Amino acid sequence: MQRKLNLQRELSSKLGLNHPELEIILGQIVIPEEISKKWKSIHPDKKLPKKSRELIQALKINRIQYNQLIKKAPYNWVAKASGYSPI
Repeated sequence: MQRKLNLQRELSSKLGLNHPELEIILGQIVIPEEISKKWKSIHPDKKLPKKSRELIQALKINRIQYNQLIKKAPYNWVAKASGYSPI
């Protein structure tokens, strides 16, 4: 579970370093849908670069996998006892 959280933070940080205008705080977990909305508001005439779209897709997949893992036994009670919550 911790690996998934660390991967989510790492992907968020890479996205923040590639696009400082999105104002992503390094080490903070971001919601991919909000990043897409921010990009569209900042750059309404530009598409998100392919590399960044791949990072956002990886963020979405990792979030889904993490949330499914938390719901699955025996990780559900471990997550509850350890204080993990869905992303």
